Amino acid sequence: MKNNNQKAVIMAAFLFLLGLSIVLTGCKTGQTDDSVDQNEVIEENDASVEDSVHSVADLTTMIRSNPLNSGLFAKRAEAQAAAGNFEEALNDISLAIKLDSLNPSYYVIQAEYFIFGGEPNSAKKGLTQCLNLFPDNTEIMLKLAEIHFYLQEYSQSKGILRQVKLIDNDIAQIYFIDGLILLENKDTTNAIRNMRFAIEKEPEFYPAFIALGRIHSAQNNDLAIDYYRAAADIIPDSYEARYNLGLYLQDHNYSTEAINEYQYIIDQIDSTLANPYYNIGYINLIYVEDFDQALEYFTLALEKDPEYVDAWYNRGFVYEITGKYKKARDDYQQSLEISPNYALSIKGLNRLDDNKPFQYK
Repeated sequence: MKNNNQKAVIMAAFLFLLGLSIVLTGCKTGQTDDSVDQNEVIEENDASVEDSVHSVADLTTMIRSNPLNSGLFAKRAEAQAAAGNFEEALNDISLAIKLDSLNPSYYVIQAEYFIFGGEPNSAKKGLTQCLNLFPDNTEIMLKLAEIHFYLQEYSQSKGILRQVKLIDNDIAQIYFIDGLILLENKDTTNAIRNMRFAIEKEPEFYPAFIALGRIHSAQNNDLAIDYYRAAADIIPDSYEARYNLGLYLQDHNYSTEAINEYQYIIDQIDSTLANPYYNIGYINLIYVEDFDQALEYFTLALEKDPEYVDAWYNRGFVYEITGKYKKARDDYQQSLEISPNYALSIKGLNRLDDNKPFQYK
């Protein structure tokens, strides 16, 4: 985490907020009499549709039986987005809006999908139109403030935040977005103050804890540990919180604690991701000097991601320092198949060609 700059801090926190908003807004019902009727139709067809996870195919079948139900299109959009199909998600949420143009949460969801689809200006346009319909809707206003921030239109974003404060100054997201703007303008002190203020307003406001963890991590301040752990307490299965905590602990020589975080990810969150295995291998190689464990975990990382060039190199390096030169050469060459200019592997092969393997002291 030492090399993370403020831009990375901002964008990671912002992107998480977008993802969180999809979850939060996706379950909201409409605001009008028409949308209430549609929710009643959903209950008649399937009482659990709002609270259950349905496949795209299942929702398509439901839509065929009830093609005027905006909620079903919104649910299918959510399922499409979860699969990374944002074009299809946009199509479905646009149909939901056509069927129920007075449901503000649909516009927010549409903006989310535009962002993930790389169309922030379309997101801004849609939210601006929605704000004309609902001029005092703070959810719409805050999402529009996020979009302006994303587009680096900071004065516009701050102007909207001031308007939201006049309506309700106790919303944590106001101070969070303002904190991001301050960070972008290198005012770290006031950014931290705003993030902490967001937590005061909403003690379980996860994005602020993550942002504070990243800020303090960039400063090599152990307060990062507390903030990441607080974020993990709020969302125990958060890969983001656990992995960032593991990285900070790893970079600051808390090897056992770092391994515990990575192992938690493997055991409790997602065993298919290569990075936690790789990082455990790296800790065992560099800090613990347990080469057998390093070899095991680099191998596991490669099983999860055969294109992981760093894992190929580091496993080769383990082979080199333990005298298994043929295997080392094979791994270095494999890394160069993936990345032909990978400098460390080139140096490793040169050492072996010169009969001067690395001597681990």
